[in-house]
Amino acid sequence: MRTNSEALVASLTQDEDTDLSKGTTISSDFYFGEDTHITQNRIPPSQAFMRFYMGPLVDDPRPLRRAVRVLGRFIRHLLASSVAWRAKDWGKRATVLTVMQVVDNALKMRWRRLWWAPWRKGLVSQVSKSERSPTYLAKANQAARELAKVSHGTPLNILGESVANLSLTAHILGGCIIGKDAQSGVVDSRHRLFGYPDILVVDASVIPANVGVNPSLTITAMAERCMSLVPEKSDTSSTTII
Repeated sequence: MRTNSEALVASLTQDEDTDLSKGTTISSDFYFGEDTHITQNRIPPSQAFMRFYMGPLVDDPRPLRRAVRVLGRFIRHLLASSVAWRAKDWGKRATVLTVMQVVDNALKMRWRRLWWAPWRKGLVSQVSKSERSPTYLAKANQAARELAKVSHGTPLNILGESVANLSLTAHILGGCIIGKDAQSGVVDSRHRLFGYPDILVVDASVIPANVGVNPSLTITAMAERCMSLVPEKSDTSSTTII
């Protein structure tokens, strides 16, 4: 599976009377070099809990040293480091940047017992043997700082990435990817499950690579193409779509 090779950063404006929440959720985007695409995200009131994900923006490609520096910042400057947690109307004042890349990487999902509920099983993510999904993107931090500068705000990192070295994503891709045969994929170019041609898979799980942008239009286009290849419904039709 893949994650769009992304990182999430944010800026919290210091002006308490500012309301950035009005308008389309994503209304602007830009490319930062050839491999990086950035979108701006407005935060609805229902997502205000995200403030507790946020901490000080710290640069360092080495996970352990970065975590130590973040924790050190909290110890030395607790009030400044926890500004997002205490911010009035955080959802109105925050802008989250989704920084996505086409750089290839992957993760694994395993069906196993959950450490927080050992009496049942569930999907658990694991680091893949290939290039792992990133937890730090220098371009993401640079973009957050520039946004904070022009909006008179405070740049923020997701603490799960900066402290726990966890890859966070809004775009899970792959898992049932398109391939030329059952050895290279799960469905064929017409989205038919290998060995079970009456079962069609048409969501993001069939995308075989990081697209580097919000995949919603890609998913829609692939689903519409797949539906155009489905024969007219008849009394003998038994196709299942998932």
